Amino acid sequence: MDNQAQLQHQYLKQLGIDCWLPRQPLEGAAPSPAWVYSFVHPSQLLKASARPEILTKSAKPAKQPGKEHTLNELHAEQRSIARISEALDVAAPEQERSEVAQSPVVSKAPQPVPRFRFAITRTPRFVIVDELPTQGAQLLSDAYKRLLAAVVMALGEDPKQMSLPLMVHWPHLAGSKVNQGAEEAYKYVQLTLASLQRSSKPETILLFGAGVGRWVLGERFETLGSGELILHPEANISCLGTASLSQALQLPDVKRQIWAELQPVVRG
Repeated sequence: MDNQAQLQHQYLKQLGIDCWLPRQPLEGAAPSPAWVYSFVHPSQLLKASARPEILTKSAKPAKQPGKEHTLNELHAEQRSIARISEALDVAAPEQERSEVAQSPVVSKAPQPVPRFRFAITRTPRFVIVDELPTQGAQLLSDAYKRLLAAVVMALGEDPKQMSLPLMVHWPHLAGSKVNQGAEEAYKYVQLTLASLQRSSKPETILLFGAGVGRWVLGERFETLGSGELILHPEANISCLGTASLSQALQLPDVKRQIWAELQPVVRG
């Protein structure tokens, strides 16, 4: 019996509760440990040790009442404890090995840490989340800033009212042993977006880039279609997906695609 089981029995004994283990196999129940079947209660050993004395009682001188019983009971308890210890020493390791062999070893593979980098900009009507390359410096080029300002102007907003781009990247703590899995990354993006919406009440979140939907809308929107306008599943705000501004800088035709897909939210 291990230390935890002994402690449990002691607590139950203080509460006046006796613990029992079946000496015979019960249908539908787990088998008792091997030592249970060889366990002998001290009272049974006491009875066994008293039998020879009863047979030869007439040949022995009378003893003071109570002393013999106490001595026999003490010896019986010692023999019982010795038998229990012997049974435990032999049976417990075999039982443990059997249980270890029967229990399946489940090893949880470490979850991969997602990697992304966004530039988030706020205007009175929009929150713009643009996907950036994960490699290279985080500094935004002058060409990128001009394109971002042009997009804001095309949406009918004043570029002077837009915030400076906020750089959001994951993993957040390089080399950290803290959990930085997908669930934590999603929470981090949600907290960032919520903080940007406190000072103003934007109408739409614009998702520039194929990898943005997963972290703004949730796992089931990992493949959000370009040009698709949907309602955020957890917040009362519409979301529109399109290509990233980094793609537009490299491929001029992407600018036309972005312009066409932004039409549902363009204010004339």
